[in-house]
Amino acid sequence: MTSEACSRDELHGKLEAARAECRRLESLVLKREQALEEVERQLQQAQKMETLGTLVAGVAHEINNPINLLLYNLPLLQKTWADFMPVLLEHCRMEPERTFGGFTCPFLKDHFPQLIADMEFAANRVVKIVSDLKNFSRQANLAEKTLLNINTAVANALRLCQSTLSKAGIRIRLELADALPDIEGNLQNIEQIALNILINAAQAIEHAHGEIRIQTGLNVKDGRVHLRISDNGRGVSPAIADRIFLPFVSDKQSQGGTGLGLSVSYSLVKAHGGEISFESRPSDGTIFTVWLPTVLHRKAAKILVVDDDGMVRQVLMEALAIPRAYRLEEAANGIEASIRLGTYRPDLLILDVFMPEMDGVEVCRHIKAEPALAGMKVIITTGFPYHPKLAELAELGFSNVLAKPFDIPLLLRLVRTLLEL
Repeated sequence: MTSEACSRDELHGKLEAARAECRRLESLVLKREQALEEVERQLQQAQKMETLGTLVAGVAHEINNPINLLLYNLPLLQKTWADFMPVLLEHCRMEPERTFGGFTCPFLKDHFPQLIADMEFAANRVVKIVSDLKNFSRQANLAEKTLLNINTAVANALRLCQSTLSKAGIRIRLELADALPDIEGNLQNIEQIALNILINAAQAIEHAHGEIRIQTGLNVKDGRVHLRISDNGRGVSPAIADRIFLPFVSDKQSQGGTGLGLSVSYSLVKAHGGEISFESRPSDGTIFTVWLPTVLHRKAAKILVVDDDGMVRQVLMEALAIPRAYRLEEAANGIEASIRLGTYRPDLLILDVFMPEMDGVEVCRHIKAEPALAGMKVIITTGFPYHPKLAELAELGFSNVLAKPFDIPLLLRLVRTLLEL
Protein backbone atom coordinates (compact mmCIF):
# COMPACT_ATOMS: atom_id res chain seq x y z
CA MET A 1 0.00 0.00 0.00
CA THR A 2 1.43 3.42 -0.98
CA SER A 3 2.20 6.09 1.58
CA GLU A 4 -0.47 8.24 -0.07
CA ALA A 5 -3.06 5.49 0.47
CA CYS A 6 -1.94 5.09 4.09
CA SER A 7 -2.24 8.81 4.57
CA ARG A 8 -5.76 8.79 3.13
CA ASP A 9 -6.77 5.89 5.40
CA GLU A 10 -5.30 7.64 8.41
CA LEU A 11 -7.06 10.88 7.51
CA HIS A 12 -10.34 9.00 6.97
CA GLY A 13 -9.97 7.33 10.37
CA LYS A 14 -9.37 10.69 12.08
CA LEU A 15 -12.34 12.16 10.26
CA GLU A 16 -14.62 9.35 11.42
CA ALA A 17 -13.32 9.72 14.96
CA ALA A 18 -13.99 13.47 14.81
CA ARG A 19 -17.52 12.84 13.54
CA ALA A 20 -18.14 10.34 16.32
CA GLU A 21 -16.90 12.86 18.87
CA CYS A 22 -19.17 15.54 17.38
CA ARG A 23 -22.15 13.21 17.67
CA ARG A 24 -21.26 12.44 21.28
CA LEU A 25 -20.90 16.13 22.13
CA GLU A 26 -24.20 16.89 20.39
CA SER A 27 -25.81 14.23 22.57
CA LEU A 28 -24.33 15.80 25.69
CA VAL A 29 -25.55 19.25 24.65
CA LEU A 30 -29.03 17.84 24.02
CA LYS A 31 -29.08 16.27 27.46
CA ARG A 32 -27.99 19.55 29.04
CA GLU A 33 -30.76 21.40 27.16
CA GLN A 34 -33.33 18.84 28.27
CA ALA A 35 -32.12 19.16 31.86
CA LEU A 36 -32.43 22.96 31.62
CA GLU A 37 -35.97 22.66 30.26
CA GLU A 38 -36.87 20.38 33.17
CA VAL A 39 -35.45 22.88 35.67
CA GLU A 40 -37.46 25.68 34.02
CA ARG A 41 -40.60 23.52 34.14
CA GLN A 42 -40.08 22.83 37.84
CA LEU A 43 -39.53 26.55 38.50
CA GLN A 44 -42.77 27.43 36.71
CA GLN A 45 -44.59 24.75 38.69
CA ALA A 46 -43.13 26.08 41.96
CA GLN A 47 -44.20 29.64 41.09
CA LYS A 48 -47.68 28.41 40.17
CA MET A 49 -47.99 26.51 43.44
CA GLU A 50 -46.79 29.53 45.43
CA THR A 51 -49.48 31.70 43.83
CA LEU A 52 -52.11 29.05 44.47
CA GLY A 53 -50.94 28.79 48.07
CA THR A 54 -51.58 32.49 48.64
CA LEU A 55 -54.99 32.22 46.97
CA VAL A 56 -56.22 29.18 48.88
CA ALA A 57 -55.03 30.61 52.20
CA GLY A 58 -57.41 33.52 51.66
CA VAL A 59 -60.24 31.22 50.54
CA ALA A 60 -59.77 28.97 53.58
CA HIS A 61 -59.92 31.98 55.90
CA GLU A 62 -63.13 33.28 54.30
CA ILE A 63 -64.83 29.86 54.45
CA ASN A 64 -63.79 29.12 58.00
CA ASN A 65 -66.05 31.59 59.81
CA PRO A 66 -69.40 30.77 58.13
CA ILE A 67 -68.80 27.03 58.33
CA ASN A 68 -68.03 27.33 62.04
CA LEU A 69 -71.36 29.14 62.45
CA LEU A 70 -73.14 26.25 60.72
CA LEU A 71 -71.44 23.66 62.93
CA TYR A 72 -72.37 25.67 66.01
CA ASN A 73 -76.04 26.03 65.03
CA LEU A 74 -76.72 22.51 63.75
CA PRO A 75 -76.54 20.85 67.22
CA LEU A 76 -78.95 23.54 68.51
CA LEU A 77 -81.32 22.67 65.66
CA GLN A 78 -81.06 18.97 66.53
CA LYS A 79 -81.91 19.64 70.19
CA THR A 80 -84.77 21.96 69.23
CA TRP A 81 -86.17 19.32 66.88
CA ALA A 82 -85.99 16.65 69.60
CA ASP A 83 -87.96 18.93 71.95
CA PHE A 84 -90.45 19.87 69.24
CA MET A 85 -91.21 16.29 68.17
CA PRO A 86 -93.88 15.55 70.88
CA VAL A 87 -95.70 18.79 70.00
CA LEU A 88 -95.60 17.96 66.30
CA LEU A 89 -96.89 14.44 66.85
CA GLU A 90 -99.77 15.75 68.95
CA HIS A 91 -100.60 18.30 66.27
CA CYS A 92 -100.52 15.57 63.61
CA ARG A 93 -102.95 13.50 65.67
CA MET A 94 -105.39 16.38 65.77
CA GLU A 95 -104.90 17.52 62.11
CA PRO A 96 -103.61 14.52 60.09
CA GLU A 97 -103.73 16.40 56.77
CA ARG A 98 -101.76 19.43 57.97
CA THR A 99 -98.40 20.04 56.23
CA PHE A 100 -95.36 22.05 57.29
CA GLY A 101 -93.24 23.51 54.51
CA GLY A 102 -95.07 21.22 52.12
CA PHE A 103 -94.20 18.08 54.08
CA THR A 104 -96.57 15.86 56.02
CA CYS A 105 -96.05 15.04 59.67
CA PRO A 106 -95.10 11.37 59.03
CA PHE A 107 -92.49 12.46 56.48
CA LEU A 108 -90.95 15.01 58.87
CA LYS A 109 -90.96 12.47 61.70
CA ASP A 110 -89.11 9.88 59.58
CA HIS A 111 -86.77 12.11 57.57
CA PHE A 112 -86.08 15.42 59.30
CA PRO A 113 -83.40 14.03 61.70
CA GLN A 114 -81.62 12.53 58.69
CA LEU A 115 -81.77 15.89 56.87
CA ILE A 116 -80.02 17.54 59.81
CA ALA A 117 -77.45 14.73 59.98
CA ASP A 118 -76.75 15.13 56.24
CA MET A 119 -76.20 18.85 56.71
CA GLU A 120 -73.78 18.18 59.56
CA PHE A 121 -71.93 15.60 57.44
CA ALA A 122 -71.65 18.07 54.56
CA ALA A 123 -70.44 20.84 56.88
CA ASN A 124 -67.77 18.57 58.36
CA ARG A 125 -66.67 17.70 54.84
CA VAL A 126 -66.19 21.40 54.14
CA VAL A 127 -64.18 21.65 57.37
CA LYS A 128 -61.93 18.85 56.09
CA ILE A 129 -61.45 20.70 52.81
CA VAL A 130 -60.62 23.93 54.67
CA SER A 131 -58.11 22.04 56.81
CA ASP A 132 -56.48 20.61 53.68
CA LEU A 133 -56.40 24.07 52.13
CA LYS A 134 -54.62 25.43 55.19
CA ASN A 135 -52.08 22.60 55.05
CA PHE A 136 -51.56 23.23 51.36
CA SER A 137 -50.93 26.94 51.82
CA ARG A 138 -48.76 26.61 54.93
CA GLN A 139 -45.01 26.42 54.50
CA ALA A 140 -43.18 24.44 57.16
CA ASN A 141 -41.84 26.66 59.94
CA LEU A 142 -38.06 26.45 59.98
CA ALA A 143 -38.11 26.96 63.72
CA GLU A 144 -40.08 23.74 64.08
CA LYS A 145 -37.58 21.61 62.16
CA THR A 146 -35.44 19.05 63.95
CA LEU A 147 -33.12 16.23 62.97
CA LEU A 148 -35.19 13.10 62.33
CA ASN A 149 -35.06 9.77 60.56
CA ILE A 150 -37.44 9.36 57.65
CA ASN A 151 -38.14 5.76 58.72
CA THR A 152 -39.68 7.08 61.95
CA ALA A 153 -42.06 9.33 60.02
CA VAL A 154 -43.02 6.47 57.67
CA ALA A 155 -43.70 4.10 60.58
CA ASN A 156 -45.88 6.73 62.29
CA ALA A 157 -47.85 7.41 59.11
CA LEU A 158 -48.36 3.70 58.52
CA ARG A 159 -49.66 3.29 62.07
CA LEU A 160 -52.20 6.09 61.51
CA CYS A 161 -53.70 4.48 58.40
CA GLN A 162 -53.19 0.81 59.35
CA SER A 163 -56.86 0.34 60.23
CA THR A 164 -58.00 1.73 56.86
CA LEU A 165 -55.55 -0.47 54.96
CA SER A 166 -56.50 -3.57 56.96
CA LYS A 167 -60.23 -3.08 56.36
CA ALA A 168 -59.54 -2.79 52.63
CA GLY A 169 -57.53 -6.03 52.73
CA ILE A 170 -54.43 -4.31 51.35
CA ARG A 171 -51.10 -6.07 51.91
CA ILE A 172 -48.16 -3.90 52.95
CA ARG A 173 -44.58 -4.63 51.89
CA LEU A 174 -42.26 -2.59 54.09
CA GLU A 175 -38.64 -2.20 52.94
CA LEU A 176 -36.94 0.44 55.09
CA ALA A 177 -33.21 0.89 54.62
CA ASP A 178 -30.96 0.78 57.70
CA ALA A 179 -28.65 3.52 58.97
CA LEU A 180 -30.09 6.32 56.85
CA PRO A 181 -28.69 9.80 57.53
CA ASP A 182 -31.03 12.23 59.27
CA ILE A 183 -33.06 14.85 57.50
CA GLU A 184 -33.76 18.27 58.97
CA GLY A 185 -37.51 18.64 58.95
CA ASN A 186 -40.82 18.83 60.72
CA LEU A 187 -41.88 15.33 61.83
CA GLN A 188 -45.62 16.00 61.48
CA ASN A 189 -45.10 17.38 57.97
CA ILE A 190 -43.11 14.34 56.83
CA GLU A 191 -45.73 12.05 58.38
CA GLN A 192 -48.42 14.00 56.49
CA ILE A 193 -46.56 13.53 53.20
CA ALA A 194 -46.33 9.77 53.68
CA LEU A 195 -49.92 9.51 54.98
CA ASN A 196 -51.38 11.41 52.01
CA ILE A 197 -49.58 9.22 49.48
CA LEU A 198 -50.58 6.04 51.32
CA ILE A 199 -54.25 7.05 51.37
CA ASN A 200 -54.04 8.00 47.71
CA ALA A 201 -52.59 4.57 46.94
CA ALA A 202 -55.29 2.79 48.94
CA GLN A 203 -58.07 4.67 47.15
CA ALA A 204 -56.59 3.67 43.78
CA ILE A 205 -56.94 -0.05 44.55
CA GLU A 206 -60.30 -1.46 43.51
CA HIS A 207 -59.64 -5.21 43.64
CA ALA A 208 -59.22 -7.89 46.29
CA HIS A 209 -55.45 -8.44 45.94
CA GLY A 210 -54.27 -4.93 46.72
CA GLU A 211 -50.63 -4.36 47.64
CA ILE A 212 -48.68 -1.27 48.63
CA ARG A 213 -44.89 -1.33 48.72
CA ILE A 214 -43.08 1.21 50.91
CA GLN A 215 -39.34 1.69 50.45
CA THR A 216 -36.74 4.08 51.82
CA GLY A 217 -33.14 4.42 50.72
CA LEU A 218 -30.17 6.68 50.14
CA ASN A 219 -28.72 8.05 46.91
CA VAL A 220 -25.00 8.08 47.63
CA LYS A 221 -24.36 10.42 44.70
CA ASP A 222 -26.24 13.41 46.09
CA GLY A 223 -26.78 12.49 49.74
CA ARG A 224 -30.58 12.53 49.56
CA VAL A 225 -32.93 9.95 51.05
CA HIS A 226 -35.95 8.76 49.16
CA LEU A 227 -39.39 7.48 50.09
CA ARG A 228 -40.98 5.37 47.37
CA ILE A 229 -44.61 4.22 47.66
CA SER A 230 -45.98 2.01 44.90
CA ASP A 231 -49.38 0.36 44.49
CA ASN A 232 -51.04 -2.08 42.10
CA GLY A 233 -54.16 0.05 41.67
CA ARG A 234 -55.81 1.53 38.61
CA GLY A 235 -53.10 4.09 37.93
CA VAL A 236 -53.43 7.81 37.29
CA SER A 237 -55.79 8.83 34.52
CA PRO A 238 -53.90 10.42 31.58
CA ALA A 239 -56.54 13.16 31.63
CA ILE A 240 -55.19 14.52 34.94
CA ALA A 241 -51.60 13.23 34.93
CA ASP A 242 -50.04 16.62 34.12
CA ARG A 243 -52.14 18.33 36.84
CA ILE A 244 -51.93 15.71 39.57
CA PHE A 245 -50.26 18.05 42.12
CA LEU A 246 -52.71 20.92 41.57
CA PRO A 247 -55.52 21.51 44.12
CA PHE A 248 -58.91 19.87 43.54
CA VAL A 249 -57.61 17.64 40.75
CA SER A 250 -58.87 14.12 41.47
CA ASP A 251 -60.54 11.16 39.82
CA LYS A 252 -61.72 9.83 43.21
CA GLN A 253 -64.59 12.20 44.07
CA SER A 254 -66.93 9.21 44.40
CA GLN A 255 -64.66 7.86 47.16
CA GLY A 256 -64.61 11.12 49.08
CA GLY A 257 -61.43 12.46 47.50
CA THR A 258 -61.00 16.26 47.57
CA GLY A 259 -57.99 16.47 45.28
CA LEU A 260 -55.93 18.20 47.96
CA GLY A 261 -53.86 15.37 49.48
CA LEU A 262 -51.18 15.32 46.79
CA SER A 263 -51.19 19.12 46.58
CA VAL A 264 -50.51 19.30 50.30
CA SER A 265 -47.73 16.73 49.94
CA TYR A 266 -46.19 18.70 47.06
CA SER A 267 -46.22 21.89 49.12
CA LEU A 268 -44.66 20.23 52.16
CA VAL A 269 -41.98 18.45 50.11
CA LYS A 270 -40.96 21.75 48.49
CA ALA A 271 -40.91 23.45 51.89
CA HIS A 272 -38.30 20.88 52.93
CA GLY A 273 -36.15 21.50 49.85
CA GLY A 274 -37.16 18.17 48.29
CA GLU A 275 -38.73 16.82 45.12
CA ILE A 276 -41.71 14.59 44.41
CA SER A 277 -42.49 12.71 41.21
CA PHE A 278 -44.61 9.81 40.01
CA GLU A 279 -44.75 7.11 37.37
CA SER A 280 -48.03 5.55 36.35
CA ARG A 281 -49.80 3.61 33.65
CA PRO A 282 -53.56 2.97 33.60
CA SER A 283 -54.42 -0.38 35.23
CA ASP A 284 -50.74 -0.92 36.09
CA GLY A 285 -50.37 0.95 39.37
CA THR A 286 -48.51 4.07 40.41
CA ILE A 287 -45.15 4.83 42.01
CA PHE A 288 -44.67 8.05 43.97
CA THR A 289 -41.11 8.99 44.93
CA VAL A 290 -40.14 11.71 47.40
CA TRP A 291 -36.53 12.93 47.58
CA LEU A 292 -35.42 14.85 50.67
CA PRO A 293 -32.01 16.39 51.42
CA THR A 294 -30.14 15.10 54.46
CA VAL A 295 -27.41 16.51 56.66
CA LEU A 296 -25.11 14.46 54.42
CA HIS A 297 -26.37 16.37 51.37
CA ARG A 298 -25.53 19.66 53.05
CA LYS A 299 -22.14 18.87 54.56
CA ALA A 300 -20.64 15.98 52.62
CA ALA A 301 -17.56 16.38 50.47
CA LYS A 302 -18.09 15.87 46.74
CA ILE A 303 -16.00 13.28 44.90
CA LEU A 304 -15.80 12.70 41.15
CA VAL A 305 -14.57 9.25 40.06
CA VAL A 306 -13.17 9.11 36.50
CA ASP A 307 -12.18 5.84 34.83
CA ASP A 308 -12.95 4.36 31.42
CA ASP A 309 -13.30 0.88 32.94
CA GLY A 310 -16.89 0.49 34.17
CA MET A 311 -16.02 -2.27 36.65
CA VAL A 312 -13.29 -0.16 38.24
CA ARG A 313 -15.69 2.76 38.57
CA GLN A 314 -18.27 0.52 40.20
CA VAL A 315 -15.75 -0.84 42.73
CA LEU A 316 -14.59 2.68 43.62
CA MET A 317 -18.14 4.04 43.90
CA GLU A 318 -19.24 1.16 46.15
CA ALA A 319 -16.16 1.50 48.36
CA LEU A 320 -16.60 5.25 48.77
CA ALA A 321 -20.32 4.79 49.50
CA ILE A 322 -19.70 2.60 52.54
CA PRO A 323 -18.70 5.45 54.92
CA ARG A 324 -21.75 7.43 53.76
CA ALA A 325 -19.72 10.57 54.19
CA TYR A 326 -19.40 11.66 50.55
CA ARG A 327 -21.51 12.76 47.62
CA LEU A 328 -20.40 10.84 44.56
CA GLU A 329 -20.42 11.35 40.80
CA GLU A 330 -18.70 9.42 38.02
CA ALA A 331 -17.41 9.96 34.49
CA ALA A 332 -16.23 7.47 31.86
CA ASN A 333 -13.55 9.57 30.15
CA GLY A 334 -11.60 12.81 30.25
CA ILE A 335 -14.08 14.82 28.19
CA GLU A 336 -16.98 13.91 30.48
CA ALA A 337 -14.76 14.70 33.48
CA SER A 338 -13.91 18.17 32.15
CA ILE A 339 -17.60 18.93 31.64
CA ARG A 340 -18.48 17.71 35.15
CA LEU A 341 -15.66 19.75 36.70
CA GLY A 342 -17.33 22.92 35.48
CA THR A 343 -20.74 22.08 36.96
CA TYR A 344 -20.24 19.59 39.79
CA ARG A 345 -17.08 21.21 41.23
CA PRO A 346 -15.92 18.24 43.33
CA ASP A 347 -13.71 18.62 46.40
CA LEU A 348 -11.74 15.55 45.31
CA LEU A 349 -11.06 14.02 41.88
CA ILE A 350 -10.06 10.36 41.55
CA LEU A 351 -8.62 10.21 38.05
CA ASP A 352 -7.38 7.43 35.78
CA VAL A 353 -4.45 8.39 33.52
CA PHE A 354 -4.88 6.30 30.39
CA MET A 355 -8.28 6.89 28.79
CA PRO A 356 -9.39 7.25 25.16
CA GLU A 357 -10.19 10.61 23.58
CA MET A 358 -8.80 12.69 26.46
CA ASP A 359 -6.43 11.26 29.03
CA GLY A 360 -5.83 12.18 32.65
CA VAL A 361 -2.89 14.45 31.86
CA GLU A 362 -5.09 16.67 29.70
CA VAL A 363 -7.70 16.79 32.46
CA CYS A 364 -5.04 17.93 34.94
CA ARG A 365 -3.85 20.60 32.51
CA HIS A 366 -7.46 21.79 32.31
CA ILE A 367 -7.58 21.98 36.12
CA LYS A 368 -4.37 24.04 36.28
CA ALA A 369 -5.65 26.40 33.60
CA GLU A 370 -8.93 27.07 35.40
CA PRO A 371 -8.54 29.34 38.50
CA ALA A 372 -11.89 28.21 39.91
CA LEU A 373 -10.55 24.64 40.18
CA ALA A 374 -7.25 25.57 41.80
CA GLY A 375 -8.07 24.16 45.25
CA MET A 376 -9.23 20.76 44.02
CA LYS A 377 -7.52 17.66 45.46
CA VAL A 378 -6.60 14.91 42.98
CA ILE A 379 -5.75 11.22 43.37
CA ILE A 380 -4.16 9.68 40.26
CA THR A 381 -4.84 5.98 39.58
CA THR A 382 -2.93 3.99 36.97
CA GLY A 383 -1.88 0.50 36.01
CA PHE A 384 1.46 1.89 34.73
CA PRO A 385 3.10 3.58 37.73
CA TYR A 386 6.44 4.10 35.94
CA HIS A 387 5.08 5.58 32.73
CA PRO A 388 6.60 8.96 31.65
CA LYS A 389 3.19 10.60 31.93
CA LEU A 390 3.40 10.27 35.70
CA ALA A 391 6.43 12.56 35.60
CA GLU A 392 4.41 15.11 33.62
CA LEU A 393 1.70 14.98 36.24
CA ALA A 394 4.23 15.44 39.05
CA GLU A 395 5.56 18.55 37.30
CA LEU A 396 2.01 19.89 37.20
CA GLY A 397 1.77 19.32 40.96
CA PHE A 398 -0.26 16.09 41.01
CA SER A 399 1.74 13.63 43.08
CA ASN A 400 -0.89 11.52 44.90
CA VAL A 401 -0.62 8.33 42.85
CA LEU A 402 -2.14 4.91 43.52
CA ALA A 403 -0.98 2.00 41.39
CA LYS A 404 -3.64 -0.48 40.25
CA PRO A 405 -4.63 -2.81 41.76
CA PHE A 406 -4.57 -0.83 44.99
CA ASP A 407 -5.75 -1.59 48.49
CA ILE A 408 -9.24 -0.12 49.11
CA PRO A 409 -8.55 0.72 52.80
CA LEU A 410 -5.44 2.59 51.61
CA LEU A 411 -7.57 4.56 49.14
CA LEU A 412 -10.13 5.45 51.83
CA ARG A 413 -7.37 6.61 54.20
CA LEU A 414 -5.85 8.80 51.48
CA VAL A 415 -9.29 10.25 50.65
CA ARG A 416 -9.90 11.13 54.30
CA THR A 417 -6.44 12.66 54.65
CA LEU A 418 -6.75 14.87 51.57
CA LEU A 419 -10.26 16.06 52.42
CA GLU A 420 -9.19 16.97 55.96
CA LEU A 421 -6.29 19.11 54.77
